[in-house]
Amino acid sequence: MSLLGPEEKHELEDLILAKLTAYWNSHGSAGLLSSGVSLVVDATGPAVAATPSGGANVLACVEICKLFTALCHITADGPGMMPREALASLAKEATTAVAAQVNRIAPD
Repeated sequence: MSLLGPEEKHELEDLILAKLTAYWNSHGSAGLLSSGVSLVVDATGPAVAATPSGGANVLACVEICKLFTALCHITADGPGMMPREALASLAKEATTAVAAQVNRIAPD
């Protein structure tokens, strides 16, 4: 049994896209792709955090720069320029990653 079905996953993706966009607007693509910046999901919803914390309260956490979409915009010199248009695909990939972590919590 999954905790997040298709409808919940779609709603989560919309929330994640909003959080990624807000972070991108505040810190730019280099800030979003910096090492350690993660998407964290807890009981209050998703958040982008430069230094994730929360321990036992965290349902899922994925480092943004380790997602394939993000890796396409990182060079040997560090984060490059990720266009705003790439945030939708980044949100979709991040949603899949965190949903897999959340759904592991559910008993079979």
